[in-house]
Amino acid sequence: MYSYSQDFEVTINIAIALLKDKNVNNLSILKNFLSFIPNPNHIKEVLIKAVQAVVNTCPQTTLWLLQHPHCLEPEVNVRDVIHQEISNKLLVLGLTLEDFTFDSEGYLVFPDSFKPELLKSSKIPLPNEDITLILTVLRHSDLDQKEHQE
Repeated sequence: MYSYSQDFEVTINIAIALLKDKNVNNLSILKNFLSFIPNPNHIKEVLIKAVQAVVNTCPQTTLWLLQHPHCLEPEVNVRDVIHQEISNKLLVLGLTLEDFTFDSEGYLVFPDSFKPELLKSSKIPLPNEDITLILTVLRHSDLDQKEHQE
């Protein structure tokens, strides 16, 4: 017999798989399914945990979520969850909230003076997954600028 905790983890794993599938209709089906569970906070908890897991494991899905921020509303503000996860990573690395921001489309933005250091990856030692995530959600124009400078 499953405990609540095991059921919760299974549900989160299903939500993660559906997020990685990047299909808005499947996410709608998941939310409808979760609505049958008596605890109204359960939907929000599952979806937040799933988004957090995706941010930490799948940069391409994270980018898709930034491009489809309304797919989990009204239960979850996807951009807020993504921003919090990325902010936590950057703060742990010693950056401050003044070192970065997010634009209106949800992309990560660094001051011009900081971009060359970040793009060289010499100022901040990051695990490969974190570099990939940060470069994925970095404003595309920032990457274009780097290419034109080379």
